[in-house]
Amino acid sequence: MNHRNRPGIWAVAVALAAVLAAAGAPPAGAARTEAALFYEELAPYGSWTDYGSYGPVWHPTKVSDNWRPYLDGRWVPSSEGWVFETSEPWGWATYHFGNWMPTQELGWVWVPGSTWYPATAAWRVGDDFVGWAPIPPPDFVPPPAFAPAGGFIPGTPVLELLTPRFWIFAHAPKFLLGFGQPFVPAFSFSNCGCLAPVNLVPGFFPRTVLLNNFFFPRFAPKAFFAFGPPFSTVAVFSNIELFRINNFAQSVDLLALQNVLPPAAIFTSRPFLGNVIPEPVLKGQRFQVRPVEDLRLAERNLARPGVIPPPLNVPTIRAEIPRMVITSRERPVPEIIKGTRIVRGTEIPPQAELEKRVLRPTFRRPLRAAPAPGLAAPVPGPPAERGRLVLEGRRGRQWPLTPQEENLQRQLEVELLREQVLRSRGFHRGREGFREREFQERQLQSPLPGFGLPQPRPTPPAGRGTYIIR
Repeated sequence: MNHRNRPGIWAVAVALAAVLAAAGAPPAGAARTEAALFYEELAPYGSWTDYGSYGPVWHPTKVSDNWRPYLDGRWVPSSEGWVFETSEPWGWATYHFGNWMPTQELGWVWVPGSTWYPATAAWRVGDDFVGWAPIPPPDFVPPPAFAPAGGFIPGTPVLELLTPRFWIFAHAPKFLLGFGQPFVPAFSFSNCGCLAPVNLVPGFFPRTVLLNNFFFPRFAPKAFFAFGPPFSTVAVFSNIELFRINNFAQSVDLLALQNVLPPAAIFTSRPFLGNVIPEPVLKGQRFQVRPVEDLRLAERNLARPGVIPPPLNVPTIRAEIPRMVITSRERPVPEIIKGTRIVRGTEIPPQAELEKRVLRPTFRRPLRAAPAPGLAAPVPGPPAERGRLVLEGRRGRQWPLTPQEENLQRQLEVELLREQVLRSRGFHRGREGFREREFQERQLQSPLPGFGLPQPRPTPPAGRGTYIIR
């Protein structure tokens, strides 16, 4: 293809995107009605703007420049999916209704909706990290800093538009912050010191897997959402027994969680909000959710804001909402590189980041499967049990592995072999130069996690660990 034609192709793509957005966007009256549901309650904490074809959007103004959604709080497991508990007083609205999206002019903005979800986020899981990202609205056109490397193509499913800049990744063993304890600021991801620095995310992002465990609530069969990481996976990563997580998820009271539901006083002044929040949620009761059979249908309709229409008794917005015309989509702009101005909403607070270093295999917790509830724990097996790996001379209980854990176990063994090969060549993780790291990734990275080619197993140094030959 002639490179000179690319600007023209981009112009055609943007024009087509505008047509599709205009065709798929809700009428202006519907957008204002959905905004009216939350206008008065959110106005004290931020500003409303009539933003291009999206209609009225809201963004918080009393936050830092590195603020972003789903950051100042923690994830809580429930039988209906993972819900976000936060100290932000607007969380009951913005993390359960509508969609978040990044903008070049205002940072992250919230597009209101009338359908309640346990959460409006997508999920990814890797060996060391659990990640989540807000799902943008259906007619979303990414700003340059968040656009895919090859540019935006109209009609692309929203999940495919979630580039690494959208994602927040927490170190998997610390994902369950303060499990079972009341929420305090120390349990917020913005203060945890457990998040991957944003400059490291593109490096390990391809090694994570997008979760497609999509569900819908029984009261809204077309309201599709991502459940989040399976409890069994979190139990392995966090070293918390699976039956404890299951029992907690079955008994957790959403009414007792901070800012998951609006304060009781709001229902007195805004009674129509009781018509958009499902009745079981208002009463703190369990409600049935079911897995989606048609995954492609769910992917195209995740977190749709208007599956359930707004009630008829919503008062109109009397205040004038300032209008902003979007004029920054003429051509694609490459990803922001080091040394340029940081775009608002692409960073995280420094106190939330892990130490900026190359993660070694010893950073990972040894995998094991928790015993089933009511069953006696297995008797520790001999050190030379077939198929087991003992790290740093430790010999704990030898739990049986599931097939998924066998794959992860195999990958961990390969990673340790890589470490020894690098040491034999004089490389040391965290201190090698760019060319050594590039060589390491090119020569030793497996095409898929857990499915690398067989490699020779050298004898480990004394005191460093024990390899058992299969």
